[in-house]
Amino acid sequence: MTKKMLLLILVGCLYAEVRGGSHSLRYFYTGTSGLPDFPEFVIVGYVDEAQIMKYDSKSGRAVPKQSWMEEYVRKEDLGYWERQTQISQGQQVLFKGDIQTTMQRYNQTSGGVHTLQEMYGCELRDDGTTAGFEQFAYDGQDFVAFDKETQTWVTPVLAAVITKHKWDADRASNQMLKGYLEQECVEWLIKYMCYRKEMLERKVRPEVRIYDGPGSESNSIALTCMVTGFYPRAIDVTWIRDGETQMDNTYTDGILPNEDGMYQIEKIEIGSDDKCNHTCEVDHGSLNLELNIVW
Repeated sequence: MTKKMLLLILVGCLYAEVRGGSHSLRYFYTGTSGLPDFPEFVIVGYVDEAQIMKYDSKSGRAVPKQSWMEEYVRKEDLGYWERQTQISQGQQVLFKGDIQTTMQRYNQTSGGVHTLQEMYGCELRDDGTTAGFEQFAYDGQDFVAFDKETQTWVTPVLAAVITKHKWDADRASNQMLKGYLEQECVEWLIKYMCYRKEMLERKVRPEVRIYDGPGSESNSIALTCMVTGFYPRAIDVTWIRDGETQMDNTYTDGILPNEDGMYQIEKIEIGSDDKCNHTCEVDHGSLNLELNIVW
């Protein structure tokens, strides 16, 4: 993808964000041996610092970790997670063989705890340039890494020389990898960023209801103002009685996240001996005017 093409896309949805910094799409694969209570294979994917997906060998499924990723699939690509699951299952099989091969490279025939890790992805900088990377580590130490410019593999350890020569000989695969890191990976990053921006800028109107129950003291009433399903998080919920803001005798657990990515808050007034003349006032960015629910 050329710089001109990237900038044309950025004008549409990302320019305001990207011009202030760079963004990245990264995937981390971890294969283990000798840890019976730990998944033998795990994949996690990130857009910047936000985890977008996870796969592990115990569940055998790739799943979203952000509500906007779930929404993207529902609207844009219903087969996305099934494809990700199949890809991840295939990588799990390859990693199981790779970790055994790497143990042999180090003359480790059996026993012990060992890990093989892979990190790959791409970066989109604020000036429109890109970077791509793929590297492997074994037991926490650098093993082999891809040099995108020369389309060859480099290694700081003798045990990886055989692997380096084998992978260098597959020029077609290395050329495809370079193309993925420079173009396809960046295209996916832009797609995710655009959709995340669209989702994070949406405004969802809250639902509000009031209900009552016995208070903590005899003959007292507790009124609860339940505000749910709103986005973004910032909101102001206030009890009004006889036209005056009631700050005393109120309790809340604070603003809590829902499973669907929305938020909720309960504001309870306690110690009131009269249910009359109470109003729950809600101020949120999705509302043109404050929402007042009168008991």
